[in-house]
Amino acid sequence: MKKKMFVVSILAAGFITTPSFAAQTACCFAMSGHDADPAQTNAVAEALPQPVATVFDNYARIQTALAQDSFQNVTKEALAMPKAVHDDAMATFPPSVAQQAGAVAKAADLSGAREAFKPLSQSLIACVSKHPALAGSWRQVHCSMANADWLQKEATVNNPYLGKEMLHCGEFVKAGDNGKNGQ
Repeated sequence: MKKKMFVVSILAAGFITTPSFAAQTACCFAMSGHDADPAQTNAVAEALPQPVATVFDNYARIQTALAQDSFQNVTKEALAMPKAVHDDAMATFPPSVAQQAGAVAKAADLSGAREAFKPLSQSLIACVSKHPALAGSWRQVHCSMANADWLQKEATVNNPYLGKEMLHCGEFVKAGDNGKNGQ
């Protein structure tokens, strides 16, 4: 237990001073087969560099809006993401994330935003898989009816693709699954 806390302490401090070292440590720690303590993982997630936090914060607001059948502010939130991707000195995200966020911003309506949200979600899921330290409290959810996945923080499924009509349709499929699957 002390080794875990020491590594996470170094990791958290590394995000502030040397992000690339922190990301490498996180990957090595995750590959070692040790389970991360959720409280420690959350502490690391809270120390994310601003551009990375901006991408995930805007993504979360878009996911929440879509789940509530709202198109309001989706364009604004999506427009903030490409700049954050470009400002990320760690190059955490592939350039496709900026392009996909741009596609969400260009959507003309709720249906278009939901369709554009699918590839953006896949890219962020891949990014979280590559960099476990980014996972924090994010959970991957899959909806077979929408044939799509997304990330969310809430413990109850909130489906951005089907909205209020089938808000809780989906299942948690990755770390963070606490057994509270949707319908």
